[in-house]
Amino acid sequence: MCWVSKRYLPLDDAEWTITTLTHTVSPDNGFTTSIELEVKIDDLEME
Repeated sequence: MCWVSKRYLPLDDAEWTITTLTHTVSPDNGFTTSIELEVKIDDLEME
């Protein structure tokens, strides 16, 4: 499980594409959503 806990400004400004979005319901975890993302890094300026 991965949690994003900090804001990274260069990544916040990037254009993200959702490649996979999965909703799951289970007795142990309730309702969860899993997201896989892609970003085009050619246009992204990192410091």
